[in-house]
Amino acid sequence: MDLTKKAPVLTNKEYFVRKLTKGILSGEWNPGDRLPSERELAAEMGIGKTVVHSGFEQLAAMGLVEIKPKSGVFVADYMKTGNIETLNAIVHLNGNELSREVTVAILDLRLAIEGMAFRALCLCRSAEDLVHLRAMTAAIRDCAHRSGEKELAERFFLWHRQICILSGRSILTLFMNTTHDVSIAFWVNYLRIYGTSFAIDRLERFIERIEARDGEGACNLLATGITDYLARLKE
Repeated sequence: MDLTKKAPVLTNKEYFVRKLTKGILSGEWNPGDRLPSERELAAEMGIGKTVVHSGFEQLAAMGLVEIKPKSGVFVADYMKTGNIETLNAIVHLNGNELSREVTVAILDLRLAIEGMAFRALCLCRSAEDLVHLRAMTAAIRDCAHRSGEKELAERFFLWHRQICILSGRSILTLFMNTTHDVSIAFWVNYLRIYGTSFAIDRLERFIERIEARDGEGACNLLATGITDYLARLKE
């Protein structure tokens, strides 16, 4: 491990967005509050007004603020009007740790998305699909001992996303992509609980069901795994 590696330097815009995100999500500003003007924030942080303006636009895209022309910028009621970017911001603020509420919601979404993908793939899978999934699994096993948590989590996410890709249901892949950041946080925690060997074994069991064209069996394997994971979170 390179202990001399420096943390990445933030741009002024990244600094601005992170500072306001933390202020909003920590309750320093509440939904409906009017934020300081671009001029005030630029002077306070020592950055340009154009940076602040661009930062506000990004915060709006994240669902955290509402820009009202000629009135100002207001904190949005993000728990009602937020989007996946809002969820990602909450996860990052919490050090990539997922609350139980967020975990349950993400796993429900995953069960719906991957359940459809597994059923579709089991109907249309080819020999090449099986070869590809086995190669991805072998690559994970090969690098497991020398990879960090996030790299391994990324590989497991990509394996499961590949199920959506191979299913031919492109909309499922798009939905899966929107959950990337929170899924990585989930996989990091999953691997801490179960270990890499167990997780790889489950990939191989999924492949067995896909090879047998057993869509329901694959879905049941996914569902029982999620149920067991949630039960362990209670312990």
